Amino acid sequence: MVALVLATVLLSGCRGGAAVDAGASTAAPPPAPKAAAVKLGTRQQVLVASSFGPGTGDVPAELSVFEVRDRVAPSPAAAPAAGSSHWASADVQICRTRPVALGYPAWVLGDDQGRTAQVSKVLLPQFPQPPLPDAPDLPGCARGWVTFVTPDDLRPTKVTFEQTLSIPGAWRPAA
Repeated sequence: MVALVLATVLLSGCRGGAAVDAGASTAAPPPAPKAAAVKLGTRQQVLVASSFGPGTGDVPAELSVFEVRDRVAPSPAAAPAAGSSHWASADVQICRTRPVALGYPAWVLGDDQGRTAQVSKVLLPQFPQPPLPDAPDLPGCARGWVTFVTPDDLRPTKVTFEQTLSIPGAWRPAA
C-alpha cells in the first residue's frame, strides 16, 4: 500500500511541465515599452552605430523627418521591380558630429501592423528632390528624400531610424 501511494506521488510529479508556485502568475510578461511617437519636424538625438562606415565608436547625431509622401513617381515613371508595390518617400535630415555611413536600413518606413518598406537604391528624376546625399565622410547636416519600395497594401504611418541601439520615437504625420 505504501509503495502504491509513493508511486502515485512520484508519477504525479512527472506529468511534464515545471512545477508552478501557487502564487505565481502564468500571464506573459508585458511587452517591452515602445518609443513614443513624435510629430514630423521634431529633432531627436541618437548615437548612430558606426559599424557601417569609417571611424570608431558611435557617432552623436540629431535626426528629423519633415514629410512623408505615399505613391510618389506614379506612371509613366518606372515602377518598382517588386510586384504589387509602389514608391513612397520621406524628407529626412541627419546632423552628425563626425563622419558616419548610413547602412541598410537606417531609415525605415512602416505601418501600425509592423510591416515595413525597403529603402530603394534606385534614383529616378520623378522622385521628390533632392535625394538624401550619400556623404559618409563628411560631418555636418545633410537633408534630402529617402525613397522606399512600398507594398501596395502598406499605408505608411511612421518613419523610424534604426541604425542605433536606442531607437528614437517614430515620426508620425498628423492624423
